[in-house]
Amino acid sequence: MSSYFLKNGNTFRVTSKEAMDLHEMLPAANYVVKLDERTNTLYLEVIDNFNIPNKLYGSIQKDTNRILNTFKDRCSSTGVLLTGEKGSGKTLLAKYASNLARLSDNIPTLVINTPLCGELFNTFIQDIDQPCIILFDEFEKVYDQVEQEQVLTLLDGVFNSKKLFLITCNDKWKIDDHMRNRPGRIFYMLDFTGLSAEFIKEYCEDNLLNKTYIDQVCRVSLMFSEFNFDMLQSLIEEMNRYDESPTDSLQLLNIKPELSNDSEFAVKLIINGEEIAEKNLDIPYWSGNPLKMDRYNFNYRKYTKNPSFGSIDGDNDWSWDENHEFSSTDIAKVDVDSGLFIFVNAKKDRLELRRKKYSNFNCWSAL
Repeated sequence: MSSYFLKNGNTFRVTSKEAMDLHEMLPAANYVVKLDERTNTLYLEVIDNFNIPNKLYGSIQKDTNRILNTFKDRCSSTGVLLTGEKGSGKTLLAKYASNLARLSDNIPTLVINTPLCGELFNTFIQDIDQPCIILFDEFEKVYDQVEQEQVLTLLDGVFNSKKLFLITCNDKWKIDDHMRNRPGRIFYMLDFTGLSAEFIKEYCEDNLLNKTYIDQVCRVSLMFSEFNFDMLQSLIEEMNRYDESPTDSLQLLNIKPELSNDSEFAVKLIINGEEIAEKNLDIPYWSGNPLKMDRYNFNYRKYTKNPSFGSIDGDNDWSWDENHEFSSTDIAKVDVDSGLFIFVNAKKDRLELRRKKYSNFNCWSAL
């Protein structure tokens, strides 16, 4: 049996012919990039393909198809930043994109889970001269500020190889500011916020055994500033296991409204059938959880017909009309689809709190 010698730099290793499996192209699979500290070289280790649920909800499929289509259409590399808290679906989109690219276009995925950066890393990625996905998961946790700056060169597209950089992060404000509003580096940025009522209803129709609880699940979701998929999935699992209401399941689950950030709501106050102008409201926006609101005063500036010197408008006085209290016990109606809470207190004052939706903000609509 003949011996073979495998050269690596200035070293040779005895090996067999069977052990040498050379490829002109990197096979379509998932790999993690690792560093051999002894030789200071990078190498790839095959990992399992990502598991994807049988059914995807929301816009994951549509957004993934657009990302991959844009990547294939562009001549240079494409960066995509996926932001949102854990369980919001950003990593699921990245994994789905990896699977779809592998199956449809034989594109491999390289997973980066250590803070690799600098010339050694850049050269290694450049030497892989074929389209591939580079997945940075929880980027701001793996890379500190200095290391993030070193990755910018890789994202600038100065290298000839065509790569799709998928970057997930929990907090976009911890991402280097040279990545934000820089489409040359990060072409797309997708914010994953709380689930919509349509999403929750569709998931419950498919997975909740006792369908009579669907409306209650939707109401529960309004108690959280961002009700994510991880919460929904765990809640439905527990409800199905014990055939109980969402309120009962939440007693033990690690899903607590008090641990959630307060949501912000636009305020509409109606007194004696007349809506108070926003400019006259004490607070045009209220932060908190309407379902847990304890006695809260919503005051407004009221016009009085008594002229006095030095008044606000130069001719008439204004004063604060107070004691318009509301609490969660005054809730008269909840519109789950629009995030609207309507309160009517004992004095027949009417308060409307509508949840602000940041994910749909479009500054161009103001032009």
